[in-house]
Amino acid sequence: MISLNEIMETPESRRILRLFLIAAVIWAAFFVFAVQIVEVNRRLALDLNVSDRIIDAGMRYRAYPRTGQAQTARSTEEPLGVLTQIVDTLALKDRMQQLQSNASGVLIQFERIYGQEMQEFLSTVESRGLHIRTAEIRALPSGGGRVLSATFMMEQNR
Repeated sequence: MISLNEIMETPESRRILRLFLIAAVIWAAFFVFAVQIVEVNRRLALDLNVSDRIIDAGMRYRAYPRTGQAQTARSTEEPLGVLTQIVDTLALKDRMQQLQSNASGVLIQFERIYGQEMQEFLSTVESRGLHIRTAEIRALPSGGGRVLSATFMMEQNR
């Protein structure tokens, strides 16, 4: 009878052992890769959830009737001047990409603005007698969180 030590000392058994070790390393690498893919998919699912909530909040905001303080706040100032003051007050000038007045209202565009800053900007705009005609808001990935890119067409409340 042949002992296990004699079998392990043969060149064929050494090749088989090496092949087994290589296969085990490759399997472990694929396993780690698969775990990373599952984690990325989980994060994407969470991101989609956040995007859905942003869209739902925007839809609810648009559904609110224009009553109360925002409706009665009528300003004699030009919308462009009001927006300039708001941007200066909230220190958003470095992230404002465009501020332009035309016949249909005032166009303002922000890049890389945080959600809390956006909320503060929108509430200030409404309290100063302006309302949003159109809005385009995109959520962008940024390091450990999200920032927003937004373009608004605004006009004075009538």
